[in-house]
Amino acid sequence: MAEQKDYITYVHEVYDYLHTIPELGFEEYKTSAFILSELKKCGFRDEDIVSGIAGTGILVTIDSGKPGPVLALRADIDALEFIINGERKIIHACGHDGHISMLLVAAREIKNRGLVKAGRLKILFQPAEEKLFGALKVIESGVLNDVEEMVGMHLRPKQDCRLGKAIPAMYHNASCIMHFSIKGKTAHGSKPHLGVNVADALSLSTQAVNMIRVNPAIPSSVKVTNVKIPGETYNNIPEEAFMALDLRSESNEEIEHMKELVVRAVTKACEAVGAEATLTFNSGVPAAEFDDDMIKLAEETILDVFGEHGSIGIFKNSSGEDFHYYTQKLHCKTTYMGLGADAVPGFHNPNVVIDTKALEYGVQIWCRLVEKRMHD
Repeated sequence: MAEQKDYITYVHEVYDYLHTIPELGFEEYKTSAFILSELKKCGFRDEDIVSGIAGTGILVTIDSGKPGPVLALRADIDALEFIINGERKIIHACGHDGHISMLLVAAREIKNRGLVKAGRLKILFQPAEEKLFGALKVIESGVLNDVEEMVGMHLRPKQDCRLGKAIPAMYHNASCIMHFSIKGKTAHGSKPHLGVNVADALSLSTQAVNMIRVNPAIPSSVKVTNVKIPGETYNNIPEEAFMALDLRSESNEEIEHMKELVVRAVTKACEAVGAEATLTFNSGVPAAEFDDDMIKLAEETILDVFGEHGSIGIFKNSSGEDFHYYTQKLHCKTTYMGLGADAVPGFHNPNVVIDTKALEYGVQIWCRLVEKRMHD
């Protein structure tokens, strides 16, 4: 697929194929095999490529042999699961097929045009972003330990950023999912005084969570998103329940404080009715923390590609992204770009459609960014 084709034709062909083979995180075997095959067709040598990172990730390196920055570019490669008319469907509903296409074709163009004139460029195809810990698994592999700078990019829906424009820094929130197991004591419905009703504990815990107050100057939210009491017997006092919560904040410090408040609220609310709450799951992703020089590089790149009105500036998004683990764990300088794709009705919708002209722009942006940063 890679040979003898201009980048515009190539990026559309890559996208059209990848859209037909969506796979869940850490299961991207066909996707990984295709990326690896195309990289080799593009002329990358075996010694330039590391495959099997975190199972299905791939890293390709272009080394100028000269001193300079160690820059990494990242695309995520997994898809999403939906239940549609009772059937399980795996769909590329978040644009990751586009992300792969843009970066894979850019890798060929960067190599063929000799754009890496100083330093080393590392191009990463990362698994399992949707699971929100694919980046952690890549970091654990050690393949990025020498990275000094890193850039990610995500296609954007129509309401965020229009086609022909881009965002130099997308500030995602810190986000966290917490699970609690709540234990009470069962009894017959006619003798509630002999039991400890976890339905009461769930209700009181929900109200306690809703009363949590944090710094109003920092956009944040905490809410109960799921409660379950197993079984279908409705004339007894239930003794076991499950509760899940979603937490978000623009501040990494604030979300840690929020977690402490949630544990206290749920624990004390359950104790008030004689039940016991145990935290069983507590996981999430950090908020974006970007480097000013990297944002400036992205901004200048966008203006070079789209002209003086091509950037819409910094954009804040309350969703989470595991890309920000790279900043936190590798202590490298980062930014995360957004690229207008006029996606409708929106990502994570199984019917999402993008304007594929954005893929061509994405290749241009990646190439120009490397050209600007890795010159002699």
